[in-house]
Amino acid sequence: MDHRLAFLWETAASPEKTETIPDEVKLPVQCSFTHRAPNAEGEVELQYWPAREGCGVPPEQLTVFILGNPGLLNYYLPFLHHLHALLPPTHAILSTSHIGHSPSLPAPPTPLDLPQQLEAKVELVSALRSTLDAWHVQTILDSRSEASDSPGPSPSRAADIGAGPSPPRLDLMGHSVGAWMLCEVMKRLPRDVGRGFMLFPTVGWISESWNGRTLWPIFHRPLRPLLPILSPLLRPILPLTFLPPTTLALLRSPRTISACLVLARSEMAHIHEPDLAWFAAQAKSPEAAREHSELVAEIIAHWINPSIPTPPSGTSVESPELAPVPM
Repeated sequence: MDHRLAFLWETAASPEKTETIPDEVKLPVQCSFTHRAPNAEGEVELQYWPAREGCGVPPEQLTVFILGNPGLLNYYLPFLHHLHALLPPTHAILSTSHIGHSPSLPAPPTPLDLPQQLEAKVELVSALRSTLDAWHVQTILDSRSEASDSPGPSPSRAADIGAGPSPPRLDLMGHSVGAWMLCEVMKRLPRDVGRGFMLFPTVGWISESWNGRTLWPIFHRPLRPLLPILSPLLRPILPLTFLPPTTLALLRSPRTISACLVLARSEMAHIHEPDLAWFAAQAKSPEAAREHSELVAEIIAHWINPSIPTPPSGTSVESPELAPVPM
């Protein structure tokens, strides 16, 4: 198992062998991951919501949330808290920032562009898949080892694994440009990912959008290198504003501003016509389309208006019309 992901099993471990998350575990669990992919090296912040039941074993499903731009985790904290409460108790959530988008962590000397950030996401998802599979196998073997003390024949190692529960499911969820990264990861790792959920996706023609045209000047010279330099000049007046803490942290960090602008300019250069053929291929399964429609509709409807009751599992609902938000 990849020890860069040790928080997965360390959080799940319970000395008391309880079946739920210990009370002393504060959610989300704050952790990090050190990327080692070529041309995509650096540390990113992660936030982890472990499964609420089944301590000591892998979650039945892990949903990896890929942020938009700027990729500061706390922008998504209320939504993911709410999502974790709605999901089954055996499901877990992991949100990942982008390299250089965490003011509290060292940033690479040169900000990463979109292809480099994508390489980092591919590395993380691949590491998660191999770690979940290894953890799953080890859990089955451990349980069979404990059962072997009882009278009766002991099954073989292969039979132990084959007769056990299914491996954990690994799904992806992305917002804005995170949805584009989600699609590209699924193309690269089709066997590693189960489903993908896109929230307000930015998957095509981003430079032609209203924001793309309006904000074009800040993504190019002379404004792009100038804005991070101006950041220290804003610090004296920031305490007088009513900006949220996450935005204040961004504005106080010139290198984070630079990383966000470099990624945004790269988005304009790389995200053009969407891969419609690939999207069409994903929609061939009616069951998959129904699952996606139900889950996204339930989550978004309840998030927008908490008074809307969450439909029971298996209930067919109509998906709301959602307008894509650039960036």
